[in-house]
Amino acid sequence: MSNFSAYIPAANLAAANAALEEQGFGPDNFSIPVYDGSTATGAMMHSWADPVFQAAVEALPGVVVTFPDDLPEPTTEPTALVIHGAEQQGHQWGGDAKPLTGNVTPGLYKDADGALWWVIQAYNTATYPNPAAIPALIRKAKVPGEALPWVQPLDQFDAYKLVNPFTGQGDRCTHNGKTWKVTQADGAGNNTYEPGAFGWTDENAAAQPAAWVQPTGAHDAYQIGAEVTHNGSVWVSTAADNVWAPGVYGWVLK
Repeated sequence: MSNFSAYIPAANLAAANAALEEQGFGPDNFSIPVYDGSTATGAMMHSWADPVFQAAVEALPGVVVTFPDDLPEPTTEPTALVIHGAEQQGHQWGGDAKPLTGNVTPGLYKDADGALWWVIQAYNTATYPNPAAIPALIRKAKVPGEALPWVQPLDQFDAYKLVNPFTGQGDRCTHNGKTWKVTQADGAGNNTYEPGAFGWTDENAAAQPAAWVQPTGAHDAYQIGAEVTHNGSVWVSTAADNVWAPGVYGWVLK
């Protein structure tokens, strides 16, 4: 029986899943995170022979389809096949991470507690046993949807996202005894601030957003997706670097 594996970039993920679902396939056909860095940059799927479904997948913008010739016949463990497909693409899924021990080279690893790490530069774990202390060599890999302990991002590549392509919501984390969710970000959708400083909402706090306050400059302007209360209503920002009052420009009622 023939089969195929498919990879879709994160930027095309939501549209690809929506297109397949509209055709009666799904939902969430592409759902296995693929790591090319400390954040998931794409998604994988595997399917056995179905000409109609295969044609629908091949028509997706940005998709890469392969036809491995050494996969076994259908089994009850499809994830093993998805991992194989990821290797065919030169990508790695978290389930295929190597143990974080000994001499490590760039790639995805899993520590003794099951946490995922992305090695940037080769090093010896005996020399540097605490990966959190050497961000220039290794960074924590974020798992879509999971609230892992917050780690200060160094750049846009490991920033927290306002819209995670796998969940459709803001990235989550834990910090100072609370669980946080990204609710504001820069124009590119990235948040590098500490929870409690800017752009995060305490998930356990009251559901009502904070009152709108007139920004004094770009440093405290509201970003796309920010929610505020103003004149008795809840408003959502539709503009980046928004310094206008709700009801004047760049806001819609929630």
